[in-house]
Amino acid sequence: MIDSHAHLDFSQYDLDREEVIREDFENGIEAVVNIGVDLETSRKSIELAEKYTHIYATVGIHPHDSGNAPKDYLAQLEKLASHKKVVAIGEIGLDYYRDHSPRDIQRKAFEQQLELALELDMPVVIHIREAIEDSFKILEKSGVRNGVLHSFPGDEIEARKALEMGFFISFAGPITYPRSSRVDVAASLPLSRIVVETDAPYLTPQAFRGKRNRPSYVRYVIGKLAEIFEPYTFEDMERITSHNARRLFGLPFEKLPQIVYKIRHSLYINLTNRCSSNCYFCPRSGSTDGFVSGHYLFLRKEPSVKEVLEAVERESGFDEVVFCGLGEPTIRLKEMLEIAENLKIKGHKIRLNTNGHGSLINKIDLPLRLLGKVDRVSVSLNAQDADTYVEICKPDRGRESFNAMIEFVKGCKKTGIETVVSVVDLPEIDLEACRKLASDLGVNLRIRRYTEDNRRIVA
Repeated sequence: MIDSHAHLDFSQYDLDREEVIREDFENGIEAVVNIGVDLETSRKSIELAEKYTHIYATVGIHPHDSGNAPKDYLAQLEKLASHKKVVAIGEIGLDYYRDHSPRDIQRKAFEQQLELALELDMPVVIHIREAIEDSFKILEKSGVRNGVLHSFPGDEIEARKALEMGFFISFAGPITYPRSSRVDVAASLPLSRIVVETDAPYLTPQAFRGKRNRPSYVRYVIGKLAEIFEPYTFEDMERITSHNARRLFGLPFEKLPQIVYKIRHSLYINLTNRCSSNCYFCPRSGSTDGFVSGHYLFLRKEPSVKEVLEAVERESGFDEVVFCGLGEPTIRLKEMLEIAENLKIKGHKIRLNTNGHGSLINKIDLPLRLLGKVDRVSVSLNAQDADTYVEICKPDRGRESFNAMIEFVKGCKKTGIETVVSVVDLPEIDLEACRKLASDLGVNLRIRRYTEDNRRIVA
């Protein structure tokens, strides 16, 4: 778990700070971003980051403290921001609820610190309270498009606007409160833009409300997100939000290729990174970092049948095995069928996620070969006609690939394999035409949401 926003330097921890940090890192915390709110706390945050490997710091002037900032505060912040453990400018923003500093001074300090962040090419941590409209105006004008809106206070429309400007949305303890409005806001967002925080020692989750907060309590925020995004599990939310925090703050990534990986209650097999399509929305293409739902899927080498079966054997707590990964499984059809046969003997349910080119690639009637080995097939339809398909998916064999995919769907349906087709809700795709095509084929259609964060598809 990564707590993306805490204040461990605050006086509430003076009596047991080292004990809290030790216990929390022993109980599931991987990293903490400690947030500066003025020059003193920014320096203290850096001191903590120097002392603990997995604590990082931000530096900034909170709107409450903007009225007391010295004249040279920007020069001091710039110097502090050069420290190797400083990952953002913040906590900065506007607070019209308490008005501890005059609003014109708040706005000026906010604008100046955004300009500094832009000059330093650093993300920002934004505090907004009762000041959404002014905050968004300043953010839009600033040109800053990298950061997080901390403990987001707005509604679904405002959250979407923040996403359009390039920001992450952070949730803290209030999302766990009874009838919290933040639940609906979270449910409206792509998972790739959500991070979690405690704001410790404040904003304690419902389970400990009224008591001092601490980084390990971020698990309650993660647990609530798992409820909201069910059937995603706690482990899914933990992994995805931590990956998002690494992306946001540029924290270290551990890139260990996954042969098998779990999402929700399914175990996926990453058999190959090769594919007969070159879809522009695929995580394989463009500037993608190779992560899907927090799993790193770029293989160093294609796994053997033995390696895959051993990897599956080590896992537990899944309902089905899915051939998917970061490539087209039927490119390695011989290995795929051997693995499927072995897994069926052990009673596993098998699903194949495919682009539907398998018969064309292998020059066989693939649906007949899948019978008895694969229980379900999910085919990436991705277009209503061959021309659109070629434009979006850029298959190796052009229009022939679209026709082969349609014939594959028909063959699976005829053979009696449970079959669905899917499309991504791209602007080029006519969803109504795809619904009609799926209906004509006699199969169900699944629509997947698309987000442009490193070309990720969000299930």
